[in-house]
Amino acid sequence: GGIAVGMATNMAPHNLVEVIAAARHLIKKPEATLDDLMRFVPGPDLPTGGKIVGLDGIRDAYESGRGTFRIRATVKVTDVRPRKRGIVVTELPYGVGPEKVIGKIKDLVQSRKLQGISDVRDLTDREHGLHLVIEVKNGFNAEAILDQLYKLTPMEDTFGVNNVALVDGQPLTLGLKEMLAVYVDHRLLVVRRRSEFRRTKREQQLHLVQGRLVAIVDIDEVIAVIRSSDDTAAARTRLMEVFDLSEIQANDILELPLRRLTKFSRIELEKERDELTREIAELTAILDSDQLLRTVVSDELADVAKKFGTPRRTVL
Repeated sequence: GGIAVGMATNMAPHNLVEVIAAARHLIKKPEATLDDLMRFVPGPDLPTGGKIVGLDGIRDAYESGRGTFRIRATVKVTDVRPRKRGIVVTELPYGVGPEKVIGKIKDLVQSRKLQGISDVRDLTDREHGLHLVIEVKNGFNAEAILDQLYKLTPMEDTFGVNNVALVDGQPLTLGLKEMLAVYVDHRLLVVRRRSEFRRTKREQQLHLVQGRLVAIVDIDEVIAVIRSSDDTAAARTRLMEVFDLSEIQANDILELPLRRLTKFSRIELEKERDELTREIAELTAILDSDQLLRTVVSDELADVAKKFGTPRRTVL
């Protein structure tokens, strides 16, 4: 069945391109190890960027489905005004807004737990994105203050991963390989069912087309049979007997407008017959070969990555 993610789940955002690369590797090599898959997915990728520190927690999360890692703001220590050092923040941990950081710094400064900061300015705008400027008083070391900020404010934050998902109605804690395997199985099932559905539709249409072709070849006789019948039911029965048609085909011919029975229609019908036959063969090949089914799923995932993929934002 499918995969449903439960309420207790806390899954860090990931990079689409990386996840699809790992899923495609697993489609090709179902016996792949966690280390093989982590070559493709080295860690979470948060839309807000930042730096992830402590990769052991990520490995735990990927192995067991549970783990904790720390995210740090992206900063640079630089001159923020002539002869004035400061810390410029351009990316914050996932889920932390600038107002949260500013509020915390102000509290710390007021309660004298943090010294050496003269000003905090939020210069964030739509065009340039996040931009916090923390001015450092002369005589204080900006790097030392930055360490304090990581310790005391949400400029460093922990993220706890807890991957609980419902698989066939059972809540399970899944590692990276298990999650990818459940997803891949789901895609294989979806594409198999879709292919079966499409093949049935085309087979039904081909059956009608074959009946119409029989009628067109012998159109004068078809008309004679219909005209000499007492009613539709009799016409249907006689068409089935004379031309060896199924009831569905006979009904279809009885409903066809005369304008569809020209020489040109025959060329069109033959083209449609060949097209349907080819499509049925393609779908049958997919349904008969696990290898081909896997290729189709893999190719479709590759298209998604190409269409929607973005470069990684978070530094590991």
